[in-house]
Amino acid sequence: MFDITDYRRLVSKFWSFYVAYEPKLPLEVLKSAGFDYSERAKLPLLEADAKILGLKNEDDGLELPDISSAAKAFGSLYVIEGSTLGGQVISRHLKQHLGLTPENGGAFYFGYGQATGPMWRAFGESLTRFAEVADADDEIVEAAKATFSSITNWVGRKANAAAVIS
Repeated sequence: MFDITDYRRLVSKFWSFYVAYEPKLPLEVLKSAGFDYSERAKLPLLEADAKILGLKNEDDGLELPDISSAAKAFGSLYVIEGSTLGGQVISRHLKQHLGLTPENGGAFYFGYGQATGPMWRAFGESLTRFAEVADADDEIVEAAKATFSSITNWVGRKANAAAVIS
């Protein structure tokens, strides 16, 4: 059964990922390509949750995807922004089973709240416009795959290490 200890470990993992990831996003390049990430940053949500939950940041061994170009950043953000959709389902589960809300440690999964659908569609429109002119489909897809792998490996590695310690 997933409990508050499991949740704290998971938030810690995501916090460690985003501490390293978000500062590397080429924000100005994305903005000039028609996408403004500034209102979508996940790090402030994770920092708020981490403070409430009493977590510390550990990023030893984290391997980030290459997000150095607009195409790579868009591909990576496809995974990041797409995860906000699933976050809505998880947020409801957290509230129902652990009593967590955006105000008491559940802000990351709550994400954009009711604005999630419209923000996902707006991202998709920006990505589509970019892809139509950039001719970088392969680079976008590879960056999405690399981001998914990076997160999966990081969360899985840390989860396995925690299971061994427990």
